[in-house]
Amino acid sequence: MVNIGGTDIVDGNHKLTLGLIWSIILHWQVKDVMKDVMSSLQQTNSEKILLSWVRNCTRNYNNVNVLNFTTSWADGLAFNAILHHFRPHGFSWEEVVSLTPVERLDRAFTFAKDQLNIERLLDPEDKKSIIMYVTSLFAVFPNDITMDDIREVETLPRRYKVEHEDGQAGLAGETEVVSSTRPETPSTLTEVDMEVNLDTYQITLEEVLTWLLSAEDTLHMQDDVSDDVEEVKDQFHTHEAFMMELTAHQSSVGNVLQAGNQLIAQGNLSEEEEDEIREQMTLLNSRWENLRVASMDRQSRLHEVLMDLQQQQLQQLSDWLTQTEGRIRKMEKEPIAGDMEGYVAQIEQHKVLQNDLELEQVKVNSLTHMVVVVDENSGESATAALEEQLQSLGERWAAVCRWTEERWNKLEEIQLVWQRLLDDQSLFGSWLGEKEKALIEVQTSDFKDPSEINASVRRLANLKEDMAQKRRALSALSDAGQDVMVLLNSPAAAQRIETDTDLLTQRWDNLVQKLEDCSSQVTEAVSVTGIPQVQEKFVMDTVTTVTTRMEQTFTSSDRELPPPAPPKRRHLDTDGELRRLAETDVPKLLSRLAAWKSSARAARDSPVLKEKLQTLEVELGENEGAVKEVVQKGEKMIEQLKKEGLSSEEARSGLDSVRKEWESCQNLIQDLRNRAQVLERVATVQSGLKVLDGVLQEQEKWLISSKEFRAKDNQQELQALKDDCEARIAELGKIQPQVEDLCSQTERLAADPGAPDTMRPSVTALASRHSTTTQELKTRQQDITTVLSRLVGSRALQQMESRLNTVSADIRDITTAEQGVIKAQ
Repeated sequence: MVNIGGTDIVDGNHKLTLGLIWSIILHWQVKDVMKDVMSSLQQTNSEKILLSWVRNCTRNYNNVNVLNFTTSWADGLAFNAILHHFRPHGFSWEEVVSLTPVERLDRAFTFAKDQLNIERLLDPEDKKSIIMYVTSLFAVFPNDITMDDIREVETLPRRYKVEHEDGQAGLAGETEVVSSTRPETPSTLTEVDMEVNLDTYQITLEEVLTWLLSAEDTLHMQDDVSDDVEEVKDQFHTHEAFMMELTAHQSSVGNVLQAGNQLIAQGNLSEEEEDEIREQMTLLNSRWENLRVASMDRQSRLHEVLMDLQQQQLQQLSDWLTQTEGRIRKMEKEPIAGDMEGYVAQIEQHKVLQNDLELEQVKVNSLTHMVVVVDENSGESATAALEEQLQSLGERWAAVCRWTEERWNKLEEIQLVWQRLLDDQSLFGSWLGEKEKALIEVQTSDFKDPSEINASVRRLANLKEDMAQKRRALSALSDAGQDVMVLLNSPAAAQRIETDTDLLTQRWDNLVQKLEDCSSQVTEAVSVTGIPQVQEKFVMDTVTTVTTRMEQTFTSSDRELPPPAPPKRRHLDTDGELRRLAETDVPKLLSRLAAWKSSARAARDSPVLKEKLQTLEVELGENEGAVKEVVQKGEKMIEQLKKEGLSSEEARSGLDSVRKEWESCQNLIQDLRNRAQVLERVATVQSGLKVLDGVLQEQEKWLISSKEFRAKDNQQELQALKDDCEARIAELGKIQPQVEDLCSQTERLAADPGAPDTMRPSVTALASRHSTTTQELKTRQQDITTVLSRLVGSRALQQMESRLNTVSADIRDITTAEQGVIKAQ
C-alpha cells in the first residue's frame, strides 16, 4: 500500500491502517494460496482467478449466479453451492433452498467450521472478508481453472447500483443494475466512463497496485547483467518484453490518475477523502515513475554492456581478418609445389585456413544478429560510424571467404587433373613394362623349333597390334601433360612432368626398335629353318602383315586404327570428347558457378541489394544455357558409354556435381530475393518510423515550451493553450493506428531471420514515447483546465468583493442599507 505513512498509524487513521493490513493479507495469504494457479495461467489478478473458480464450482446450480464479491453472496446460496459441489453427501441442496438467507449463511459457516476447520465469516457485508473466506475454501478444495473461466469473468458486469429497500442496508437488500462491462486488460477505468464512483476508483487502484507489485518483483528477479554477449542479448530481449508490458499497462496508471482527478472535480467527496485521493495519486505516480526509471536504467545498462561486448567482438574480428589477410598474401606468393606430395601438403595447409574460417563463422553469425539501439544520446554520427565499421568488416570477411573458396576450387581442379595424369602415366608405364617383358620372352625363345617359331610369330603379332592401338594414347598423354603444366604454372612441376613424359616416350621408342629387330630376327629364322613351304608362307605373311601394320601406325591417321576392345576400366585411349567433358567443360562450368555464388554471397549484405540482384539474375540466366548444354552432352555420353560397355562413373559424377552446384545457385538466388523483400519492408518501417518520430518531437517540444503555463494570468492565453493542447491530443489519436500498424509490421519482421535486430527496439521506444506523450498532454490539459477554472473563479470573486465593498461603503443606517440591497440586486 503506497498511501500510508508512519504518522497515519500513530494518529489512528483507521481506514489507512486497515488498508495496510488488507494489503499484507492479500499478498501473503490470498496470493500465496493462489500463486501456483496464477503462475500457470499467467494472471496477476487474484480476485479474477477466485471469481473464476467460484463460477466454475457453481455452474450447475440454477439459483446461483456469482458476479462479484458483494451482492452475489447475499442469499447464502453461493457459499452452500461451493460446499455442496465438493461435499454432495454432506447436506441436502433442496433443504438449503427452502431456508431463509440468514439460515443458509449460518448453515454454510457452521458446516465449513465443523468439516473443513474454516473459521466463521466475521462480517458478511464486507467484500474483503468474503474474499478471505472464499480463499479459505479455495485452499482446501481442488482448483482446476482454465483460461475460458478467466475470459468468462472478464465479460461479467462491472459496476452496480445499490438500492436499499425499506431503509435497511444489508446483503439481502441489495439489487444489481448493470451499467457497463469489464474490458479485458488491464484497467477497469476507461475514458468512456462519464462518472466515476469512489468504490470503483478504489478497486481499480488496488488492481493497479497489485500489478505494480508484480512488475517490481519481476524487475528485481532479473539476473545481474552478464559478461557473455549471447546471455546479455537474451537479457536485453527479456527486458525489452518487460518494457513492452510496462508500455501496455501505462494507460492503466493514467486512467487511475484521471479517475482520481475526476472524482475530485465532481465535488462529491469530503475534504478528508479528497486529501486521501490526492496522496494516493501522488504516491502512485511516484511509485510508477520509480519503476519506469529503474526499468529505463536497466535497459540503458544492458545496452551499454551489450554494445561494449559487441564492440569487442568487432575488434576481435578485425584483428583476425588482419592476421588472415597476411596469411593469404603469404600463400599467394608461395609457388605451387613441384610434386604431388608437396601439392597435397599445400592443400592440407588450405584446409587449415578453411577450418579457421568455419570456427570464425560462429562469431560472425553472432554479429549478424547484432543489437543496435538508436536513442537520443547516440547521435547519427555514431550510428553511421558503426554502420561503416560493420560494412567494412563485412566486405573484408566476404573477400576472405571468396578468395578461400575460389582457391579451393582451383586447388581441387588442379589436383584432379594432375592426379589423373599421374595415374595415366603410371598405367602407361605398367603397360610398357608388360610389353617389354613379353618381347624379351620372344627374343629368348628357340628359333630352331618350328612350333616355337609359330608361337613367337603369334605373340609378336599380338604385341604389335597392342602397340598400334596405344600409339594414340601416348600422344594424348603428352597433350594432357602440356595442359597440366599450363594449369600449374610452376617451373618445377613442369620440369617434373616433362621428365616423366620424356621417359615414357623413350621407353616407347626403345620398345618399337626392339620389336622391329625381333621381327627381323624371326624372319631370318624362318628362312634358315626347314619349315614346310605352306607353313613358311603363313608365317611370312603374318610377319609381313604385322610389319606393315606397324609401319602404318606411324604413317596413317588415328581414324585408321581399329577400335579397342571394351575393357573393365577406361584407359588412356578413351574418346577425346569424354576427356574434354571431364577435364575442361565440367571444371570450367563449376568454376563459373562458384564465382557467381561468391558474388551473390558478397551482395547479400550490400545496401543496394535490389540493383545487384537484377545483375545476378541476368548472369545466372546466362549460366543456365551452359548448364543445360553440359548436362545434355553428359547424358548422351553416358548412354553411349553404356552401349560400348565402358564405365560411365566419372561422367556421372561430373554431372552430379554440376546439378548440385546449379541447385545451390537456385537456392541462393531465391534467398537473395527473399532478403530483398525483407529489406524493402524494413525500409517501409523505417520511413514510417521517421515520419512518426517527427510528429512526436513536435509534441514534445510543445510540452517543454508550455511548461510555464501556471505563471500566466491571462484567461484568453490559457484558453488558447488549452485548445492547442486538445488539438495535439487529437493529432496523436489520429496517428495511433499508424503506431499500432508499425508495431504489427515489426513483429512480423522479427519472425524473419533476415530482418535486422535494430527494428523492434526502435519501434518499441516509439510506441512508448507515443503513449507517454499522449498521457503528458492529457495531464497538461487537466492542469491548464484547473488553472483556468481557478483564474475564472478568482476574478468572479474579486468582482463580487468589489461590488460588496462598493455597496457596504454607502451603508450608514437602515434606510441606506435597504437602498444598498436594492442596488446590489
